Amino acid sequence: MKKHPILASLAIASAVASATLVSGHAQTVVDVNTNSTWNGYMNVFDNVGGTKGSFVFGQGWGFADLKSTLTATELTLQPNYNTYADNPGDPFWRDNAGAGPDGNKWMEAISFVESNGTILGGGTLQFDYNVTNFTLTNTMSTSAFIKVLDANSGFATVLNDTIALTGTGANSVTADLSSFSAANYIIQYGFAMEGLNQNPVNEVANGSIVVEVVPEPSTYALLALGAAGLGAHLVRRRRR
Repeated sequence: MKKHPILASLAIASAVASATLVSGHAQTVVDVNTNSTWNGYMNVFDNVGGTKGSFVFGQGWGFADLKSTLTATELTLQPNYNTYADNPGDPFWRDNAGAGPDGNKWMEAISFVESNGTILGGGTLQFDYNVTNFTLTNTMSTSAFIKVLDANSGFATVLNDTIALTGTGANSVTADLSSFSAANYIIQYGFAMEGLNQNPVNEVANGSIVVEVVPEPSTYALLALGAAGLGAHLVRRRRR
């Protein structure tokens, strides 16, 4: 099948954040889109009576394992289930005492996009998002964030601006990054979900959070170009 050159170019294009000049310094605006590279990371903590205990380990995880799902139209955030499902009888992951049984580790699932300070160029970063469906129960808490990590200090978090997700609607997180424009600073933005790992039998009852995926401006431009071309073609046919 012959590929349309414009569609092929669009499919492989990288996401470029829009930038404006605000009060003498750069403002970069980003949103949830599939042209950006979304990553997964999981921090695991001890369970202390259903609360967050001591840090155990942290490592990069896939979206499906977090559990987060990204499609062309939405990003869905859910509690983690695979650690419970894949480890029957293991007290590290399962609290087998009493009714339940319940999960036995406090999980912080992080879905994020990453850049370094040089690429973003300092200034102000604004992360826009729109929650279109919110059915998550109080088993978990979720926030949108902008973080700065210092690669020269063991990737320590030196800035963490967050907003809790509590319902549907559009919102944004804004952070002043004017002090973090060097290449050794890592900039991250996205969503973090915290709580105990969950029993899969409760997946429907636990609910989820759905965030709108925004088409990039290039997508809108391509659609407009296609519509204009179709209109001109029809006019030419009528004139004949």
